[in-house]
Amino acid sequence: MADSGWSPYPKIPSRARLGEARAAREWVALEKVHGANFAVVCDSAGVRPAKRRELLGESGLDDFFGVGRIWPALAVAANRCAAALRRAYGTDSSAAVTVYGELAGGRYPHPDVPPSPGTEPVQTGVWYAPGLLWMPFDATVETAGGGIRWVGDRALREAADAAGLHCAPLIARGTLAQVQERTPVFPTRVPALLGLPELPGNLAEGLVVKPAEEWGTPDGASTGPAARPVAKFKHPTFAEDERFDGSRPYRAPAEGAAGVPGWLLGQVAALLTPARAAAAVSKLGPRTPAEEVAAEIARDAVEEAAEALGGLDDDLAPALERALRAGALALACFDAADRRAS
Repeated sequence: MADSGWSPYPKIPSRARLGEARAAREWVALEKVHGANFAVVCDSAGVRPAKRRELLGESGLDDFFGVGRIWPALAVAANRCAAALRRAYGTDSSAAVTVYGELAGGRYPHPDVPPSPGTEPVQTGVWYAPGLLWMPFDATVETAGGGIRWVGDRALREAADAAGLHCAPLIARGTLAQVQERTPVFPTRVPALLGLPELPGNLAEGLVVKPAEEWGTPDGASTGPAARPVAKFKHPTFAEDERFDGSRPYRAPAEGAAGVPGWLLGQVAALLTPARAAAAVSKLGPRTPAEEVAAEIARDAVEEAAEALGGLDDDLAPALERALRAGALALACFDAADRRAS
């Protein structure tokens, strides 16, 4: 599926020359997460998922590693992250924001961590979590002149934190010489972020080095002379070790990865908006527990979808409500936080 308002993430060269240190005052080295490139585009058309080279089609939430299992909550969080970035950079509320991340997880072979039923590992050899997770590592904001601005690392982390998201771990910050001194051989820091016990020998894929501050491309290009200097530095034996290439194509169950067809989940998840949360609170009262508000949000979204589609099967409506529940709960919690802050 093509879209002129979306650009794939530029290919990161391995051990590329990053130019002179004065190209940027400050640099960061991030852990390179071993997963699948997964972006979320937030613009006037809504919140849309994308894999490395294209927006996902109707079956994508099922076919792409079963990401539909976490899509409602992921979409709500990404939309909130995008709104925070628009505010941080003073752009219009409808300006396109693309948050680039890595879809990972699906298995964590530790005796004290139960598996996530029905989930398959996105990649193997580096273990992050039993369930799927999405970790932002970069983002762009559309400028008034039609160009794009790569957001700074601190701005992205603050926006992601406000949305309950974990960014790719920050390993080092400093001059180019300082961050390039860091070895790409180190234990992954992702499980600790999630509160999981350590696995022996669970080494990271490597590092990604890039400028720490924002980087503008006035002509809208994300590659070429205006693009940022970025390079990856992998664990030396990563490419040759078969442990890191053991994942298999994901086959979604007949009922869909989230228990409902992905095309339907995508349509109804788009109804999880701040306005719907506000309407639920207005109906139930401001002191209603978040779980009850979430149930009302999910129920209302399913009822609207059923009306638009001419009805839903008796067993499909409750399954759809269950699939939406995590996203609806995130929305309810964000609404409560905003009301407390106002």
